[in-house]
Amino acid sequence: MMEFLNNFFSTSQFIPHGHCYLWKPGLVWLHLVSDVLTGLAYYSIPVMLVYFVRKRRDVPFGWIFLMFGAFIVACGTTHLMDVWTLWHPTYWLSGLLKAITAFVSVLTAVQLVPLIPQALTLPSPAQLEAANYQLAKEIAERIRTEEVLRESEQRWQLALRGNNDGIWDWNVKTNEVFFSIRWKEMLGYEDHEISNHLDECVTRVHPDELDWVTQTIQQHFAQKTPFYTIEYRILCKDGTYKWILDRGQALWDEDGNVVRMVGSHTDITERKQAEEALSNLLNQLEIIVEQRTAELTRINQSLQAEITERHRMEQALRESEQRFRAAFHQAAVGIAHVAIDGSWLLVNQRLCDILGYTPEELQLLSFQDITHPDDLSADLKYIDHILADNIQTYSMEKRYFCKDTSIVWVNLTVSLMRELSGEPKYFISVVEDISERQAAQRDRKQWEEQIQASLLEKEVLLKEIYHRVKNNLQVISSLLSLQSAYIKDKHDLIIFKQSQQRIASMALVHEKLYQSQDLARINFGEYIRDLVASLFSAYEVNEDAIALTINIDDHVFLGLDTAIPCSLIIHELVSNSLKYAFPSGRNGIIYIGIKKNNEYEATLVVSDNGIGLPSNFNFKNMASLGWQLVDALTNQLGGNINIQGARGVECDLTFALI
Repeated sequence: MMEFLNNFFSTSQFIPHGHCYLWKPGLVWLHLVSDVLTGLAYYSIPVMLVYFVRKRRDVPFGWIFLMFGAFIVACGTTHLMDVWTLWHPTYWLSGLLKAITAFVSVLTAVQLVPLIPQALTLPSPAQLEAANYQLAKEIAERIRTEEVLRESEQRWQLALRGNNDGIWDWNVKTNEVFFSIRWKEMLGYEDHEISNHLDECVTRVHPDELDWVTQTIQQHFAQKTPFYTIEYRILCKDGTYKWILDRGQALWDEDGNVVRMVGSHTDITERKQAEEALSNLLNQLEIIVEQRTAELTRINQSLQAEITERHRMEQALRESEQRFRAAFHQAAVGIAHVAIDGSWLLVNQRLCDILGYTPEELQLLSFQDITHPDDLSADLKYIDHILADNIQTYSMEKRYFCKDTSIVWVNLTVSLMRELSGEPKYFISVVEDISERQAAQRDRKQWEEQIQASLLEKEVLLKEIYHRVKNNLQVISSLLSLQSAYIKDKHDLIIFKQSQQRIASMALVHEKLYQSQDLARINFGEYIRDLVASLFSAYEVNEDAIALTINIDDHVFLGLDTAIPCSLIIHELVSNSLKYAFPSGRNGIIYIGIKKNNEYEATLVVSDNGIGLPSNFNFKNMASLGWQLVDALTNQLGGNINIQGARGVECDLTFALI
C-alpha cells in the first residue's frame, strides 16, 4: 500500500509536462495563464450557482444546479492540475482528478436526461403573463363581490336597527345564536350581557312554556309545519317576563338535516295583557250568558251592567285625571313643563307663589329670563348633558329672580321627556323653595363658630386651672421644704420630705396635663420618666450602682382620676426600693413597666432585684403609711395588687382604664 502511494505521488518516474513545450517561455506562459484563468472562472461559476439556488428556493430542480456546480469545480481543478504538472509530473494524481471529473460529468448528464421533459412542462413567460392576468381579473371580481356583500351587510344592519322586532339567527350545528341589538333591548339587556350559546338562552324561557317551545321547534324541524310560529314568555333582565311572538324558518341541507334557523320575535306583552283582560271580560260575559240564556230581559240587564261598568271605568279615568291635575296644581313644590327652548309650557300654582308671577305671565318668559346670571351657565351645561343622553336627570341649587326683583333660592330637579322616536319632547322641572334652609345653614354655621370659640375659651381656662393647681402644689411643697428646716427630729424630717415628694408627684401630673394637647389625659410613659428622675435626684442615687429600666407602651394615656393614684403608688414603691432594697451600696436594677391588656384594662409592674421581703410579709397589716397609701390607692382605682418578695420585690397592679 505504501509503495502504491509512493508511486502515486512520485515525480521521479516521469518528466514534467513543460518538457513537451521545450520550456519555451512564450508557450509555457500561454498554457499557464490559460489554465489558471479557466480554473478561476470554473471556480467562480459554482459560487454564483449556489448563491442563486439559496436565494431562489422556489426555483424547481435546484439540485441540478448544485450538480452542475460540482461538475464545473471538478473541471476547474483539472485545469489547475495541468499548471501543476508543468513542473511536477504527478500524472497519476492528475489522472485521478480527471476520472473524478468524468464521473461527475457523466452523472450530471444522466440526471439531466429525465429532467428535460419536466423542465419543458414549466409555463413559458407568455403563459405566466396570461395566468397573472386571469388571476388579477379574478381578484378584482372577488373585491367587487366583497364590496357588494359589504353594502348588502350594511343594508341588512340598517334594516335590523330600524325594525322594531328582534332578529335571531341560530346555527344548529354549533348551537350558537346571533341576537340583534333590538332583541336584547326588548329584554333590557346590554349588548355584552347575553351569551350567544343556546343552552343559556333556553333558561330564559318561562318553565311553563319550555316543553311547548321545544315541541314546536321539533315539529318544524321534522317539516310537519311550514313555519315556526309560537307565543311564549321570556325572562327580562329586571326579573319580569314578557310575552313575545316568535317566528322562524329553518334551512335544511341535501341530507334533510337542519343546519340553520332564522327568525324574529315581537313584543306582544301589551296585546297579551289586553287579550287577558278581554278574555276575563268574555269569561264574565259567558257566565252571564250561560246563567241568563233563558231570559232575554236578564241578557239586557247584563249588557246594561257592562255598559255601566264601562261608564264607571271612564268616570274613574276622568276622576284619576282630575286627581292628577289637582295634585299637580296643589303640590307643595313647584312643578312645570318647560319647552326645549326654555319657555314655560305649563306651571302649577306653587311655582307661581314661589316666583310671584301668574301662569300667564310665566308663559311669556323663559327660565333663562329669571335665572341668576351666576347660575345660568351651570344650568345650561346640565341641559346639554341631558339632551346628549349623558345623564337622565339632574338636580342643583340655584337662584331665581322673583317678579318683585327679589332673589329666591330653590332646589331644581329636571327630567327629560322624549317622543317614542327618542326625540326630546319637553322637560319636567320640580322647584323646591329652600330659602329658609339656606338661612338655617347660615345660622348653623354661626352657631358652630360660637361653639368653637366657647370650646377654645374653656380649653384656655382648663389649662389655666391645671397651671394654677400645679403652682399651688409647688407652693405647698416649698412651704414644707422651708418648714423642714426647723425640724430637729430625723424621723419627722423624713415624713416631711416624703409628703413633699408626694405633693411634687401630684404637681407633676397637673404640669403634664397643662402641657398635653388632650386636656383630659396625659401620656403616662413620659410622666413616669420625669417622676423617677426626680426620685433618683431626691435620694441622691448613684446611677452607676442602681440601673433603671422602663418599659411602657407609648399608647397608655390616663385621665386625672387614674393618673394621680397611679403616680402615688409608683412613688411609694420606687421610694421603698431606693430606701430598703440595696443596703450598704449594693448594686441593682429597678424595673417599671405598663402595658394595656385590652381596651379597658392595664397592668403596672414595679420590681427590683434587691434583698426582697420577709417570708411573713403582708402589706395590709403593715403600720407603714406608705403601704397603707398603696392599699388605699389600689382600692380607689378598683384594681388588684399582687406582691412577691422571695427574690427581690415585684408588685403587679391591674386596674381599669377610665
